[in-house]
Amino acid sequence: MKLFLASEAKHPNSIQALEDNIGGFEDKTIAYIPTAANGETWGSWKEGGSWNLVQTLGANITLVQLEDYRNESVVDLIQGKDIVWFAGGAASYLLYWIRRCQLDKRLKSILDNGTLYVGSSVGSMITCTKQTITDWYLGEEEPGASVIPGLGFVDFEIYPHYEDILHDDIKKKFSGNKLYLLKNGEALIVENNKVTVLGEERIITN
Repeated sequence: MKLFLASEAKHPNSIQALEDNIGGFEDKTIAYIPTAANGETWGSWKEGGSWNLVQTLGANITLVQLEDYRNESVVDLIQGKDIVWFAGGAASYLLYWIRRCQLDKRLKSILDNGTLYVGSSVGSMITCTKQTITDWYLGEEEPGASVIPGLGFVDFEIYPHYEDILHDDIKKKFSGNKLYLLKNGEALIVENNKVTVLGEERIITN
């Protein structure tokens, strides 16, 4: 299983790192999942952000809104793709639809068969086992979101869109075990439980 977990996947530094890592986007197949953004403002992803960007990469894009399927039939659209890309938005909303479509039961095997997981913001956050920071994420709180388990692909959490001024407040609030702080343009590559930091390594532990 290989994961590319970005603070903001559309950032030029992150896109370049992803392109280098996969040997170019040309003719790659990508299942693009914008569902998390629908949990904030429905359809807002259509007007910009990473959706516009991925269409310029030269890859073969399949748009997958989980809400359109509501069951495990969506798995057929993702299986065998080079990349499955989970965009940002609301963590609890995305995790609900992942479970509604039974992707939580199938996604690991898809990734183990060679599909690369690309997460942006919330798309990266949900790969942890516990969502301890989603309730209080500074400025974009999702009260109650932490009751929904994450995907359990990594044993740490990610705080995307980090700024140095937030450090003390985050440290006071974080009650989990290990938290990576990622600024926009930074990412983690996780492969065979090895973590490579693309950027400056900042970790809070308890």
